[in-house]
Amino acid sequence: MERDEQFIAYMKAFEASTKHLDGCTACQADEPCKTGDPVHADFITQQNAWNART
Repeated sequence: MERDEQFIAYMKAFEASTKHLDGCTACQADEPCKTGDPVHADFITQQNAWNART
């Protein structure tokens, strides 16, 4: 994946994670959430991939 594409994927994952967190009381309380867990996991995956490239 190109560097720009990787950064865009990272920022989209960040936005999705933040957006979900804003409206989810379970995630705000660090409780399991069937919807939020994969969203936050994708953000962590994208963040790790970006950090590994820089």
